[in-house]
Order: sequence, then structure tokens, then C-alpha cells
Amino acid sequence: MRKTITLLLLCILLYAGVYAQEAAITDLVNKGIELHDKGDYEGALGLYKKALKLNPGSAFANYEMASTYLALKNYPGAISHSNKVIAANSDFADQAYIVKGTALDHAGKKQDAILVYKAGLKKYPDNHLLYYNLALTFVNIKDHTGSYRALEKSLILNPAHASSHLLIGNVMALQEQRVKSILALYNFLMLEPKSKRSATAWSLLQEQLKTGVKKENEKSTSITLPGKKKEDDEFYTAELMLGILEAGKMNEANKNKSYMELFAENSHSFFTILGELKKNNRGFWWDFYVPFFYDLAKKNHTASFCYYIAQSAYPEDYNAWYTNNLSKLEVFSEWYTGYDRKGKK
Repeated sequence: MRKTITLLLLCILLYAGVYAQEAAITDLVNKGIELHDKGDYEGALGLYKKALKLNPGSAFANYEMASTYLALKNYPGAISHSNKVIAANSDFADQAYIVKGTALDHAGKKQDAILVYKAGLKKYPDNHLLYYNLALTFVNIKDHTGSYRALEKSLILNPAHASSHLLIGNVMALQEQRVKSILALYNFLMLEPKSKRSATAWSLLQEQLKTGVKKENEKSTSITLPGKKKEDDEFYTAELMLGILEAGKMNEANKNKSYMELFAENSHSFFTILGELKKNNRGFWWDFYVPFFYDLAKKNHTASFCYYIAQSAYPEDYNAWYTNNLSKLEVFSEWYTGYDRKGKK
């Protein structure tokens, strides 16, 4: 009986010691994260090193060490500590693949970075950030096909990932896929209407909307689709209609309307046209983006949507519209919050 009690006490003491050590490590790492977030990377590293003295195999400490080395552009250090986390197969392993891949990319080893992301995706196929970072590396080597394929998967996994919408919008613009770029940029601005990136996204959106439309004189406006052939572009008809809508802004009947009024009207027409064209089309863009905007138009939320996404460019217009249409924005917000991206409520 005495031996049993002694053994039990030893187990309790051992467990208490391990628990106390893990608590100390967690405390050190959390304090290090606070310093990292304040930009004190060296101070953060000092705390992580203390944590690793207590337990060199701590996945938490190694992961944060890797992240801070990445911020310091110490790519060998970031890769080394990421490897330790990956080898431990811990809860931080999927994030460690991202840190390692990013370090390799920034170090100029882009093909190695691609291999790391793909290895991570074999283990964590539902991690949208692995796909997003893979797409970034593809962009860096100008592999736009690889990039948008990875971004499609990222968005299917997480439709609310703003950066994936923004990146695919930019990639499509580079590929002169105007309608696709516009759809993605609309969606990005829905998620980030007034972030630091919003003004740039808004400018690109307006540029894409106006592409190919030129006012020749007071009575004539030309519409061109450079290099486009109807048989080669699934969005040819939609792009042509975009040009017609944009040219229509210059009509005499619209001369007294504000830019935002015309933007909302044209967006509504564009979303409606796309919804009607979808009947004969399938694929990621038709199944992911088009139903969302078509449903938005059918529910008469287009004006609310357009003023909301214009906050970075037209803050005064938005504030005035918001003041007079609060109930409409609330209904729109409720609809959007409950929206199923597959098009079902």
C-alpha cells in the first residue's frame, strides 16, 4: 500500500512539473508574440529562446521563432525552425509549411517553395492559406495558370478570404480576362471596403469597367474588345454588354445623374445579364461568382452593395446614402450574413 501511495505521489509531482513547465513556455511565447506584434523582433526571439531552453521540442516556440525569423528576413532560421515543427507533426505544422514556403520564395528558391506548399497540401488539403501562398509563388514566376487554379481552390475552401479575391482579380486583369477580374474585385471590396488595399482595388475595378470604351466626340462613343473572339471567350457577350453599359453613361438622359447612381445602375444591369447568361454556362466563375451577384441583384441589394464598396473612393456619397438608407443596408447585411455561397439559403 505504501509503495502504491509513493508511486501515485511521484506521478502527481511529475505531472505537476510538466504542467508547470508547459505553462512557463506558453507564457514566454505569448509575451514574445506581443513583442513581435509591436515590431520588437529581437526581444521576441530572446523570449522564444528561453522557452526552447525549457523544451527544445516545443512546437509552439519553434513556430513563433520561425515566424519572427521570417519577419527579420532570416530565411535559413525560418526554414530551420519550420522544419522542427513539421517534423513534430504538431498543431502548427500546416502553418509551418506556409512559413517555410514563404521563406524559400523570398530567398529566391521559388520552385522549392512550390514543392513545400504541395507537400503541405497533401497533408492539409483543406488549408486555404496553403493554396493562397502557392498562388503567390506562381505569380512571382509568372505562372498565371497555376496561380488562378490555386486561388480557385482557396476560394472554394474559404469564400471570405479577401486576399484570394484581390489576387485573382489582379491575375485576371494581367490576363486581360476583364469580366473575371471585375467579379473578383467587386467581391474583394465587399469584404474590405475601406482597408489600405481598397483604394487600389477600386481604381483597378474602374479601369477594368472602362476598358475599350472611348468617347470619340459629343455624338459618338466607340466600344472595342482588343484581341477578343466570341468563340474563344466564355464571357464575350458579358464583356460586350459591359462596354455598352459604360458607353451609356455618356447619354443625354444620364447627364444629371451622379457617378454613384450610374455605377449602381450599371452594376445591377451587369449582374442581371450575367445571371441570364449562366443558364448556358458552367465552371468556377459561373458557379462561384455569378450566382452570388445575380441573387444580390434579384433581391434588390445592388445599390446598397455599390455604395458600401465605394467607401474608400466616395466616403461622402456613402455616408449620405447610409444616413438616408440605413434600413436597406441592414436588410442587405442580414442577407449577406446568411448567404450560402453555393447559391442556397
